[in-house]
Amino acid sequence: MERSSKGHMEEAVNLRSFYLRLLEKIWIIPLSAVIGAALCACIYTLVNVTFGPAKTYSANAKLYISFAFDENKGTLVDYYNAYTWNNQLKTTDQVLQPVIDNLAEAGYVVVAEDDLESAAGQNVISRDELVSSIDLDIPSDVRIMVVTVTNRQKEVSDAILKATVSSLENYGEINEAFDSIQLLGSDEARLDKFTDRSVVATIFGAVIGLFTAIFALMLLDAVDDAVYVPEDCEKRYKLPVLGVLFDGEFKDSFFKNELVAAYDKIVNGADEVVVISADSIENDEISAKDTEKLIKILGSDRTSGGTKLIPMAVPGSVLDNYRKIGTCAGVILCVPYGKRNGAMAEHIIAQLKKHECPVLGLVLVRASGKFMRRYYGFKNK
Repeated sequence: MERSSKGHMEEAVNLRSFYLRLLEKIWIIPLSAVIGAALCACIYTLVNVTFGPAKTYSANAKLYISFAFDENKGTLVDYYNAYTWNNQLKTTDQVLQPVIDNLAEAGYVVVAEDDLESAAGQNVISRDELVSSIDLDIPSDVRIMVVTVTNRQKEVSDAILKATVSSLENYGEINEAFDSIQLLGSDEARLDKFTDRSVVATIFGAVIGLFTAIFALMLLDAVDDAVYVPEDCEKRYKLPVLGVLFDGEFKDSFFKNELVAAYDKIVNGADEVVVISADSIENDEISAKDTEKLIKILGSDRTSGGTKLIPMAVPGSVLDNYRKIGTCAGVILCVPYGKRNGAMAEHIIAQLKKHECPVLGLVLVRASGKFMRRYYGFKNK
């Protein structure tokens, strides 16, 4: 895995560091899956249930068609197919008008669409609604017709089906093409059920949330310019790391001894050394706190009578700081652990080189003791 830009973006990813940090955030992945599942389930419910199509009721009947036979004409089986029944014959006066008359006997009034408002009432049906609610189908056998009536009201569906069946039976008696059209059976109107895919939507949302979380974590790490271990710090800035200062107390003396030994070799003996925290551009107290902790770890014998450590904010924030840096023996740059401040650290080092101020070393500050234990294999204490 390689980063693909300039500076810190060109360095190889420390996979051990990445996976250990990923483990600390692993809870984000199942949480994102749960959020994605809940979100998709809610959207599916809103679209298909809350704001979905209105409930409808469907009533069905099955009719048997007996075609008449003429020695000269034969039968008209080919003409009376699903298309002609549903698109031509259904709206003819011979079929539709008896349906309207039958509904009138049942207490329903069928009116034109333009007259619907003036005739508004519980038992009023528009002509267009009536026609669209009736479906005449010939599924396979041309002698079997399936009548389906769909309406938002159960009682209306049953009434229209009964009126339609009666009309078709009458049509079979008055039309010479048929010997008869007889009812085989019918079912009362039932509520139409839509296919419930809420489980599929929930699983889909969970998968989307899962992969989105993984992609986001990978993307964030790809643009992360923070440093987490001394070795990465040295590779990036090509400067020695004196040691690590932890956020809180680290009970092992290992890192303390490393810091003291490196300080004695590289820094001790200089008169004045400036300590700059890379993230102190807006708050100079950060450098003071890091310096105070560094002095505490090193001990007063190394900082009181020997080298004097002077805390200073990032030089660019105060113009006079460049003059002060020029009078000191060098700079210790404190790089914050895990803070996206790597670009600023690079900038500070470049500015110090322009002013011919040597960077004696780096200190990784405010580090996580828990992470360091895991990374270097320390036993928990």
